[in-house]
Amino acid sequence: MELVFEKANVADVPQIGALFEQGRAFLQAQGIDQWQRKHSPRAAVAEADIAAGNGYVLRTPEGGIAAYAALIFGIDPGYVHIDGSWLADLPYCAIHRVVTNAQYRGQGIAKQLLHHCHLTAKALGAQAVRIDTHADNKIMQRVILGSGYQYCGVIQTEAGDDRNAYEMLL
Repeated sequence: MELVFEKANVADVPQIGALFEQGRAFLQAQGIDQWQRKHSPRAAVAEADIAAGNGYVLRTPEGGIAAYAALIFGIDPGYVHIDGSWLADLPYCAIHRVVTNAQYRGQGIAKQLLHHCHLTAKALGAQAVRIDTHADNKIMQRVILGSGYQYCGVIQTEAGDDRNAYEMLL
């Protein structure tokens, strides 16, 4: 199946919101408390990402959304303090809110999404990409490490939760 990577638009918000709900249920079923509290992504968060020009999708030939992520260029306040160290102090993009449609889970879609995010980050002038995930989210950790990232340490979210942090130089 040929997927197209492109900026998300406002018409995508309901589908992205549904993907966040799928992701939340998937994580909860695995006993992972990531995305389970009030700071978890919702449709309104995707709408804000899109308004800021930071929301991206992998779109199916039928127009559906196979995956979504926010790609944000510049200093991420959540990444200023790390228990560990980043690989380099270079301009970077942060990837947040990676979610795959349940229909496509296990087909390498998340890795494909990250690859497109890396290409876009480079085009935006980033020399590195940073990403984080919950310590119990082993599936996402495999995707991240399998995409070429290196573990750098632990950061805290705005809600005060610890997250494993990774970086890849472009």
